[in-house]
Amino acid sequence: MVERAAVRDFAAELADVPCWNREAEFNRVHRGVPDVDVALQNRAELVLLCRWIEAMNVRSYLEVGVWTGRVLSTLHRLFRFEKVAACDLGWAEDRGLSISLPPDCALLRACSRSADYVAWRERLGHFDLVLIDGDHRYEAVKGDFEVNRALPHRFLAFHDIATTHPGDVGVRRLWGELPGPHTLELVRPLPVSRWRMGIGIWSAAEDPRPPGWAAR
Repeated sequence: MVERAAVRDFAAELADVPCWNREAEFNRVHRGVPDVDVALQNRAELVLLCRWIEAMNVRSYLEVGVWTGRVLSTLHRLFRFEKVAACDLGWAEDRGLSISLPPDCALLRACSRSADYVAWRERLGHFDLVLIDGDHRYEAVKGDFEVNRALPHRFLAFHDIATTHPGDVGVRRLWGELPGPHTLELVRPLPVSRWRMGIGIWSAAEDPRPPGWAAR
């Protein structure tokens, strides 16, 4: 008799990870920037992302825009990616916070739409998942999409696809323009915020919906 693998309880595994909270919300409203060392994610959506990563057997991960590094560090701790990388300009450090990344994470401190980024990505090769969570202005996130769609990848993901926050609606606009039918939206209510967030996953060719996902 073949034993079924145990289903991981990602809600429990993420219980000690600080995510978007009232302090981040207050700072965003009154200062324009979260200014706190938390994962800038809706916890419920982060749980869904973990379930998706497991279901799709994602083994390499690149994050564009890491804030303080909590999302990337958490995902690498949970999944032990075979390859992990980050591109960031140090916005959190400009705000007086520290960036902490795993020792095996390849880090590029450069604009994600620069020639340096393209050369770096070409050296690193294929990634199963690239999460784009940097500059949320329309032209910037569109540029990130165009650059990364031309580089070897399996899936591209975007944060804040469902928000109505004036500073982030560029992502929502781009998400509505993406070509092809291969998209998946991970959107859940965020009780501590007046705005939604949302993670969108896109592929040029592969259906990002794992079997049975619609029932979740």
